Amino acid sequence: MNDNALNIYVCGVGGFGIGSVTNILSKAASLKGLDAIGSETHGLAQRGGVVVSTLRIGRDLTGSPLIIKGTADIVFSLEPLEALRAIPFMKKQGTVIYNTQRFQPLSVRLGMAHYPPLNEIEDELRKVSGQVIPVAASARAKELGLSESANVIMLGILTRKNLLPFDLETMKEAVKQATPPKYLDINLKALEAG
Repeated sequence: MNDNALNIYVCGVGGFGIGSVTNILSKAASLKGLDAIGSETHGLAQRGGVVVSTLRIGRDLTGSPLIIKGTADIVFSLEPLEALRAIPFMKKQGTVIYNTQRFQPLSVRLGMAHYPPLNEIEDELRKVSGQVIPVAASARAKELGLSESANVIMLGILTRKNLLPFDLETMKEAVKQATPPKYLDINLKALEAG
């Protein structure tokens, strides 16, 4: 793998916009003249199953689009427990950003498993991550009337923290290119809110 690649591991449950995140990031990479290669794995995505998408951004990328364990610069999780499950993929002292909205897996709902409290999840993430960014993205999106755009709010935060190789104008253009017209205004507002 190209050592100059930015490796982003995106995870969560189906219906939260994981594919949209990687699509927007791929468009932004293209606008900046960078390569972007990725892969997406769907669990029972339409039923709230686990979805993982990997994206490698850089110049002259070679090799697999998959991110191997211990190489993700950024873990972008739209669900806290999935952020915890992604720890093995994170580079030592990488960044993890996660939505604090919990989505209980079926095993938890049936009483067969335990969902750890958010503070325990954050404590575990801080043991391996150089930067942990918990975001009440779903709650913020709801406040703004943008309930389906928690993912774009989180992209706005990463952009403002200069953790991506794109400025806000590039991200706005990427959102315009990647978003269906019906949702464009909502996603642009969400990016600004991030």
